[in-house]
Amino acid sequence: MIEASIRAVADLIPVFVVASVLIALPVALLARAKNWPVVTTTLWSVSLLGVLAVTLLPGGIGDAGKETVCYIGPSLRGVLSTTPGRLNVLLFVPVCFFGVCAFRRPIAVLAGGVLLTGSVEMLQALLPLGRSCSYSDLAANTIGTVAGVLCGIVWLALRRHRPLFTRRDAGTSMRLFGIGGAAIAAMFWLAITPVYGGPEAVGATSEQEKWAKSVATQVYGGQAKIVQVQQREPVPGFPGKVDVTTDKGNLTLLWPERKIQSAFSVNNQDDGGSLTPDQSKESAVRFAQKWYPDEIKGSKITFDPLAKGKAPYVLSYRRYVNDIMMPMRLDITVTSSGRIMGVTARLVEDPKLPKPELDKAAAEKRAEELTDLKAGSPVFLIAQEVSGEWRPVWIVNMIRDGESGPQGAAIYLDAVSGQMVQRQD
Repeated sequence: MIEASIRAVADLIPVFVVASVLIALPVALLARAKNWPVVTTTLWSVSLLGVLAVTLLPGGIGDAGKETVCYIGPSLRGVLSTTPGRLNVLLFVPVCFFGVCAFRRPIAVLAGGVLLTGSVEMLQALLPLGRSCSYSDLAANTIGTVAGVLCGIVWLALRRHRPLFTRRDAGTSMRLFGIGGAAIAAMFWLAITPVYGGPEAVGATSEQEKWAKSVATQVYGGQAKIVQVQQREPVPGFPGKVDVTTDKGNLTLLWPERKIQSAFSVNNQDDGGSLTPDQSKESAVRFAQKWYPDEIKGSKITFDPLAKGKAPYVLSYRRYVNDIMMPMRLDITVTSSGRIMGVTARLVEDPKLPKPELDKAAAEKRAEELTDLKAGSPVFLIAQEVSGEWRPVWIVNMIRDGESGPQGAAIYLDAVSGQMVQRQD
């Protein structure tokens, strides 16, 4: 939250400094009038202002704030393994620490801190602030709240000031916490949708780092220097991944499957090597057989140059069942020296599909009925997920009358119902 806020909000620091100056004097005068500790009360107010500035100052970053959603991110261990996660913990420590020191009511400060972090995430979801609500931030901020309160209690003990743990204070704090917590929980339940969205990258384990280094060496050579290794923990709809950044290129690895999902080299030009096309193909085939021995079984292989009959080349694997292209995809780019320049893999098991009702001619006719264009070529069947269910889908490339090539328009038709469906990459 802090890292993203400073990056997104250019005016955060000057706004905070100006607001702190404006609020410090009135708070100090109020503290003196109420016989509160002037220094700690003023620092508490400035810390509270800092929390509000960091979390609620409009940032305008991307699509954040356009939908009332709250993202379910990585586990607590994963959150605490990252610098942003630890910063989110630290964000709430000062305000709770100074709150305990100033008011000597740890229970009230704890309740208020938890309500504050819940309110912040709720407002980030509901208001068009350009911010994203995250349950990971909520957890990290709550840890910071507890840590700040505990630090305040210890500080009071060292100063021989007894914190107020009265029954009346506890009762009042718990009632306010119950009312406020119920209101916030109701808003989350009724107005905010929890979603698993793009898992955040967190620190990799030692086992993952060791394996990632081995993979980078095998793909890019022993001279490749590891810059960063992070993991994205698995959540529903997203597999576990390990992202590897090196000075030679980047890798996305599937974990715990230990497969390469993608690889991209910084040097994306051919080497001008001496291998023949067949020899380059053999290098790519060996790579595929090493990393994807089960996935490529029964696949159709194509091997083509990227442009004008020259290296680099692309080795592609596609599998067909009953003339329907299965969702598994594997493309390996190899140079004329046998160097693996790029890998893109979609490792999906062959799904069970209903029998198509539309043949090619019927699909072409149906596509023409739905558009003002004529069916062109190619026209082929693929397995595609539609509303969470695998279906046979016709892809019909369309052309205008009097033109011979595809015009960039393709119609996707459910081969059972004949209904148009959205393309799924």
